[in-house]
Amino acid sequence: MRGGAGGPAGLQGQDSLAVARRQPANSMSMSTNMRAAVDLAAEFPIKEQYAYFNHAGVAPIPASTQASITEFARDAAEEGPTNYAAWLHGMATTRQTAGELLNTDADNICFVHNTTHGVLIVANSIRWQPGDNVVGFAHEFPANVLPWRNLAERGVELRLVPEEPDYTYNLDKVAASIDARTRLLTVSWVEYATGVRNDLRALSALCRERGVLFCVDAIQGLGVVPVDLAEVQPDFLMADGHKWLLAPEGCGILYVRPEVIADLNSSMLGWCGLKNPQDYDNYDQPYKPNAKRFEEGSHNLMSIIALGASMRLMLDIGAAHIEERVRALTGQLIEGARRRGWEVVTPEDPERRAGIVSLRREGVDVRELMTRLQQEHKIIVAARRGFLRVSPHFYNDEGEIARLVEVLP
Repeated sequence: MRGGAGGPAGLQGQDSLAVARRQPANSMSMSTNMRAAVDLAAEFPIKEQYAYFNHAGVAPIPASTQASITEFARDAAEEGPTNYAAWLHGMATTRQTAGELLNTDADNICFVHNTTHGVLIVANSIRWQPGDNVVGFAHEFPANVLPWRNLAERGVELRLVPEEPDYTYNLDKVAASIDARTRLLTVSWVEYATGVRNDLRALSALCRERGVLFCVDAIQGLGVVPVDLAEVQPDFLMADGHKWLLAPEGCGILYVRPEVIADLNSSMLGWCGLKNPQDYDNYDQPYKPNAKRFEEGSHNLMSIIALGASMRLMLDIGAAHIEERVRALTGQLIEGARRRGWEVVTPEDPERRAGIVSLRREGVDVRELMTRLQQEHKIIVAARRGFLRVSPHFYNDEGEIARLVEVLP
């Protein structure tokens, strides 16, 4: 496979960021110790025409990720599968990068098609008994509701804890919903419509105290807020890459705590989950003893390698720096929106929010405003649950936030 390009080097200035860029696994183009400047305008060409604030929806991919896709496609077209070993090495590198991002062993990570796929794997791998129940939160994204609600045909109840008036969830009410037949608590790390960040450590401690499995839909937090799985200790965590991880749609990751593997059934396992998938005639061999058993069939190698390129960029820039930048930009937005007379739905406390800021104002049709912002001002936002949802990332800048605030009604 030809050497892939690293992130573009550029001029220092408002739209550039100095980081230690690491050499991609298949790259011969620059030293692993070379310090380069990530030119944010070059890495994110969408900045040329839009102020893009919908990373909670579908994010643009960086130029270095685009380059990894182009290189893979060219290799597949010109060489066919003769370089398949290199592609598998790229997948292994992405798995290692995901483990580094989450502070867990790479073998605890498997690749999934999307967040829903990860939730479905968990929901259909637990040995349910009629009368069991799952506790979740009201107003979750459907990906974290329907797979659990569908378990009703197995006699499993889904209990949804209601929102508080400030859109948060009360830990005591969560605890009160858990009883002797509760098998699992499932939550979103960050709520998709309100931007509320749930306290994973407190929820995890509650689950351990009650002997309940803990499942986290992390798609609205992973890539903007650092997470340490060794500290949080969920049993399952999943996220697609197309939001804050800045990767293409249709490829994500699922973490499975190794201690729970033995208690899961085999209903979601296929031939690629076998210990030696290339031993095609041996149907009776054991499955892999880790999360990789859930990769049921052929892999989407191009998207997996692209996901790895995006995650490497984010690791190079640094999780703490990304969180700091997003916190500053969302803080500027909150202050400016209030000054314009808007109600801020998302908590002001930085520990209770991530990258989403949701706003509302009586008499304003946020869907109409969303369309007008795009057509007239080249500003991309979203509308969810009657709120104007704004979700900037680290490569956005203060001038773009100021543009948005200026044109808010």
